[in-house]
Amino acid sequence: MSKEKKIKVKKPFYKKWWVWVIAIIVIVNIASGGDEEESTTETKADTKATETTAKPEEKKEEPKAEPKKEAPKQHQVGDVVKVGKLEYTVKGVEETQKISNVLGDKTTSGKFVIVEMAIKNLDKKERMADSNMFKIKADGAEYGADAELDMYVNEGGIGFFLETMNPNISKTGKVVFELPAEAKAYNIEVSSGAGWSGGEYEQIKLK
Repeated sequence: MSKEKKIKVKKPFYKKWWVWVIAIIVIVNIASGGDEEESTTETKADTKATETTAKPEEKKEEPKAEPKKEAPKQHQVGDVVKVGKLEYTVKGVEETQKISNVLGDKTTSGKFVIVEMAIKNLDKKERMADSNMFKIKADGAEYGADAELDMYVNEGGIGFFLETMNPNISKTGKVVFELPAEAKAYNIEVSSGAGWSGGEYEQIKLK
């Protein structure tokens, strides 16, 4: 009896279509997932860039300009100048190299500057005046009054040397300074009082 050969029959290709369909779906899902992730990342980056660009600039506060300081008033001969409780008026200025009176002569290699002024006491009590209340400022240097020379230029007295002034009383006198001959421009500085009562000052241009 002859053996019958078994013939292996291949299954038709179309019966495996579902395998290919699944494979295609998987590939499409993977591809679309990557694109979506990349798209999301790019969108976030674009949004962040837009927010950064659109951020308004912060206004910088400009520094406040400091108020301009007014220059002190330059007082002149003849001006009434109030300093504390005293009031000064320079009536005249004279330059000379020689001072003479009954006491004799005084000379200098520089020049004597004789300042005539009136001082009024505005306080409610008596005030003392003294020659050390006055200084002359010239070329960055300071010159004090010469109390001895005051006796040569003040008739019948010694000027402002240790003089007492009652309230609302004005006293006129002369003060002498010895300056270098080359001093061309100078001011007299007047004080609010002698000793402890001083501390405030004003300058009056003499030349």
